[in-house]
Amino acid sequence: MNKFSYEKYDHFFLKKIMKYFSGKKKVCVAVSGGLDSMVLLNLLLHIPNLTLGVAHCNFTLRDKESNKDEDFVRNFCLKKHIMCHIKRFNTLDFSKKHKLSIQMAARKLRYDWFNELFNLYELIALGHHLNDSIETFFLNLIRGTGIKGLLGIPVKREKFIRPLSNFTKEEILHYAKIENINWRLDKSNFDNNKYLRNKIRSVISIFSDPFYKGVKKSINLLYQENLLIENKIKEINQKITIEKKYNPFFYWKLSCSKILELQPLSCYLFKLFFPYGFSNMKNLENLLYAQSGKQLISKKYRIIKNENNWILISKSFLFKNKKKVFSIQNINKKISFPINVEFFFITETEIEKFNPTISSLSLIDFYKIQFPLKLRTWRNGDYFYPINMKGKKKLSKYYKEKKFSLLEKEQIWLLVNGNEDIILVIGNRLDDRFKVTKKTNKILGIKIIY
Repeated sequence: MNKFSYEKYDHFFLKKIMKYFSGKKKVCVAVSGGLDSMVLLNLLLHIPNLTLGVAHCNFTLRDKESNKDEDFVRNFCLKKHIMCHIKRFNTLDFSKKHKLSIQMAARKLRYDWFNELFNLYELIALGHHLNDSIETFFLNLIRGTGIKGLLGIPVKREKFIRPLSNFTKEEILHYAKIENINWRLDKSNFDNNKYLRNKIRSVISIFSDPFYKGVKKSINLLYQENLLIENKIKEINQKITIEKKYNPFFYWKLSCSKILELQPLSCYLFKLFFPYGFSNMKNLENLLYAQSGKQLISKKYRIIKNENNWILISKSFLFKNKKKVFSIQNINKKISFPINVEFFFITETEIEKFNPTISSLSLIDFYKIQFPLKLRTWRNGDYFYPINMKGKKKLSKYYKEKKFSLLEKEQIWLLVNGNEDIILVIGNRLDDRFKVTKKTNKILGIKIIY
């Protein structure tokens, strides 16, 4: 590496990072006390019209050393009159509670807190550099990854910025020596037996400039290739989509026949559905040929086969009504949740105006109902006696005949009598046992308000 004079080297760093802060006024720097974050903090102190804050995480993992890091950062901020935010975490307990590795637990705790700090700052600056990206490149390569995993650490993601991303560790160290910057040394970074990243770090540290330039060039090329792939995936996404909406919940209806046209199929399935937690491509392929009603479940989503379509939906929404029962103690008021239902009494003269073909209106014999009435969704074994039909029918068979998808089944509410008999499949069919006859003395109207 070429050695710059003090003035040239200082200008070299500042020129490269100032572009990231154009127009920004309030920036928080994540400072561990180590070399990288201390160099970044010192550099940002040279940028005019920038109000700086510092965020320091004490993960309480190295006993006295962790506390010394905290004191070091606090004292530096006091001398420079910088607002200092310090947060202590019980990382070990959090790791055990959520079944995460220590590194992943610390990462989650750190970024969750950083997101809270966006109430005070426009950006949060992190001290990751080129060596960190190269380490991530090889780490993901060893574990197995696609192109996206080989892109290293992004310079900018949302409100997080990494201004040192294009600088090597050697360049940062050289700058620190020129500027007489003090920092704390974390000895755990050199424990090659504990973390795979540390082993990779020790290997790549022996290489010279051409190695870093070559890997950096490769990462940049991979980034461009990944951009081409992402643009293609967006086109495919539009091609296979029948309907997509996000409010009040995520709902995505896709054409199975259009998906089957994609080649290589497993590659496209991975790119399209891995972001939703589906990683078994064989199961996804099998679902394309499965019968209606079959489904796959990830941590947060479900894909349901419905005839020749897939419906991908937020799992939490689909399950939330499954076990809920809403009790109706009287009929003196409108029901507004979980659906809008209005009860009203109707006279014999008014019944002539009633149109029985309108599914949102139903008339029942009031004296045949028992309170409390209930609103719930269907359960295995449910049956009713469809009006104007002989005999009883399982609700599952009725839904199948109506060609309701699994999604539709779980969103249809039932009005259930106090003795658990189904009075009404709301919006669909009345039970014959509760219909109005010549012997009916009091008629109750039920109206669904859409």
